[in-house]
Amino acid sequence: MSMVLKNIKTAALLIGICILNISCSKEFHLAEIKDRNYRIEKASYPVDVHIASIIEPYKVQLDKTMNEVIGYSDEELVKGKPASTLTNWFCDVLLDESQKLVTQKIDFALQNYGGIRVPFLSKGNITVGTIYELMPFDNVMFIMELKGDVIQQFFDKMAASGGWPVSRGVYFEIAYGAAKNIKIGESPLDPERVYIAAVPDYIANGGDNMVMLLEAKSYNTGVLIRDLLINNIKENTSKGLTIKPNNEKRITE
Repeated sequence: MSMVLKNIKTAALLIGICILNISCSKEFHLAEIKDRNYRIEKASYPVDVHIASIIEPYKVQLDKTMNEVIGYSDEELVKGKPASTLTNWFCDVLLDESQKLVTQKIDFALQNYGGIRVPFLSKGNITVGTIYELMPFDNVMFIMELKGDVIQQFFDKMAASGGWPVSRGVYFEIAYGAAKNIKIGESPLDPERVYIAAVPDYIANGGDNMVMLLEAKSYNTGVLIRDLLINNIKENTSKGLTIKPNNEKRITE
């Protein structure tokens, strides 16, 4: 019996030591994340000549397409919250080009902040490749019918994250993480009115927790957002127009 008690005491002691070690172990928490863009240049590694010979004709054609100059930016456009020159230009293009796809008047266009993949658009020539860097995803433009009370929920979510890119025709203030004094056009938001919005398919399908849009009536244009940008720049260039910055404060804090 004494041997059993001794074994029990020994086991209890070992368990206690394990618990103590676990309770005193260090915990590590992610404190900060910083993102940075890196351009991958040609590296000094052996090349498979056979594979390279197969790829080369396609690469030449791809480079020709991507290096085509389609426009010119008078100044550097910078991405930022709650509003910026790059986000203003981007969404104004979406509004103008989406309007060509439907007969009903579109009240506004928007883009999720993370969907714009570069921190700035450089001054100077704009190539097809530039737009692919700006919008690498094959997102399609949706036209949505959104009731005013749904837009309030939508913009509240946008405000909580510091603001999203919006086109002309949208104005609101961010106060305590919510959207206040919303105006669509020149009029205050009417919770009972149905508005027409141009929205990326990712958002229309509830992306970025925009679940309030899932029940809204929508129309898939089938047109890539990237193509809307390219077509707009090409058309304006043919008219002798360049990309100009717009500093309008559509969302304010």
